[in-house]
Amino acid sequence: MTHLSIVIPVLNEETLIKELIRRVATSSQVVTKDYEILIIDDGSNDDTWGQIIGEARSDRKIRGIKLSRNFGHHYAISAGIHNATGDWIVVMDGDLQDRPEVIPQLYAEANLGFEVVFVSRINRPEKKYYLIAQRLFYFGLKKISGIYFDPTQANFSIISKKVGQAFKLFPENARFYVSTIKWLGFKTGTITAEHGKRYSGTPSYTFKKRVRLAAEIIIAFSERPLRVSIYFGVLVSILSMIGMIIIFYKSLVSGYDVIGWPSLMVSIYFLGGTILTVLGILGIYVGQIFREVKERPLYVIQDKIN
Repeated sequence: MTHLSIVIPVLNEETLIKELIRRVATSSQVVTKDYEILIIDDGSNDDTWGQIIGEARSDRKIRGIKLSRNFGHHYAISAGIHNATGDWIVVMDGDLQDRPEVIPQLYAEANLGFEVVFVSRINRPEKKYYLIAQRLFYFGLKKISGIYFDPTQANFSIISKKVGQAFKLFPENARFYVSTIKWLGFKTGTITAEHGKRYSGTPSYTFKKRVRLAAEIIIAFSERPLRVSIYFGVLVSILSMIGMIIIFYKSLVSGYDVIGWPSLMVSIYFLGGTILTVLGILGIYVGQIFREVKERPLYVIQDKIN
């Protein structure tokens, strides 16, 4: 049995695998000599897997999993946790923005009585407009989903074996590591740490992917959009009734002429758009149900080493 597992999903990171493993190994040895570094190649199309194999052949503490295609960041994290053997599991991104040197601090905090510890990143190197846009993004996500997301926190964390076992029980296809771990409800701590700089390459998380992930989070963890659509439909009905009463009253009392064509067409288009929007929201939920009932595997492993 391993004491400490470090789970690292990577995608097209051939240029940093050696440096990543060196720094993770150095930091892990501060905690324990009984550790494993589990790197999940999420369908890279460069030589990432070749680099992992090369490092794993020279050190059996380095384990590798290659997925058959790009399933997504959080699916790769799931594959790592499912295959980790440690009493404690560290989850971190592979671009070195999650600094491996923080691992001993994470472990020390967890041993104060926490089952989960997340890293809140400070002094992020991103530009101001990106940080502002990120906060607005999480604010909107919170309002729509009803779930609180700390914009300073991402996947960098440590969880106990008990939490890892509970995580494995989740059968859902919709995957979001942070929300799932927090939903489990185990005692959670937080540490602050400097945000690292990307070692090389370019980020794979585009704005489009972030929006798509946000939509999946909302559908997977909240029914609020359905409730909002109900409230909106009731509000439109009430306003329509009030307008109808006003028009009827004016036509009786003051001979008010009801304007026909423009008001009628605006009402039809408005209500039609509202109905289509609500149907679209329902369709997304039905689509999610369709994905779940097919019970396809979360990921497919093509190859392993060690």
